[in-house]
Amino acid sequence: MPNLDNFTKAKIEHLFAMGGGYVLDFSNASFAEFVKTAVGFDPYERYPEAGSKARTLRAIWDGEPVGVVATLLLQMLEYWRTSNLTHGTVVSENDQRIYDELHETLSAMKEKTEPSSAARRFLALDFSSLDLRRLPAAVDTQEIINQRIIEISRCLAAEAPLAVIFLVGSTLEGILSQVAQGKERQFLSASRAPRDKKTYHVLPLSRWTLSNLIDVAGELHILSLDVQNFADHVRKYRNYIHPERQKREAFTPRMQTARIAQQVLQAAMQDISNLK
Repeated sequence: MPNLDNFTKAKIEHLFAMGGGYVLDFSNASFAEFVKTAVGFDPYERYPEAGSKARTLRAIWDGEPVGVVATLLLQMLEYWRTSNLTHGTVVSENDQRIYDELHETLSAMKEKTEPSSAARRFLALDFSSLDLRRLPAAVDTQEIINQRIIEISRCLAAEAPLAVIFLVGSTLEGILSQVAQGKERQFLSASRAPRDKKTYHVLPLSRWTLSNLIDVAGELHILSLDVQNFADHVRKYRNYIHPERQKREAFTPRMQTARIAQQVLQAAMQDISNLK
């Protein structure tokens, strides 16, 4: 799904004077340096086939996450405004109106990609002291869990958010499933235990979903409220393991979602390690 609609692209093309392959008054070197400073990568290394500055910028706004695109274009808008002020350029009413409309559109895009204050607080929690050896005896897969934690960190470093979400989801489900087996009576008797729609009998643990496990673990005070509140970043997006569903719902994974998912897993393991 494109980051920008055709009208927004047309406004940017006009304001940044992108005809003939140019972008504002950037040279190739200054353009590369501006992009690296704004969003942290060399545009020519990432999009070597694009060619001109204009084509490279188009490749960026079509290929990068929404937050990256909005951040870069907002900084370019500010460059355009500052350059006009510095050179004493008189900006036409039409161009000022286009600037204002673009600034509003791009600011809204960026705001949607930034974590809420609650998410920032959750992400700030420190789980560096997490000790897998403190997990209850029912969770007897600590070595595998540790391998997955390492792999999740590598996927984050490689900016592979979908891989992080899938790894977190499967790992969290496996841990909670083992916890549920160790506390089978409590889980099966919980008010939020899933039931068969026809018989209304509680489903066996083997048929519980990640969502069921999180809900009941929350009811039993095994998982903290923070984990329950942010668990949707795991259980909802994990369903996009099916490509056709991801295509149908036009889901684009973001690094913010992946980081929250990682934090959910770490917080859940911390909660579970405190079980008596």
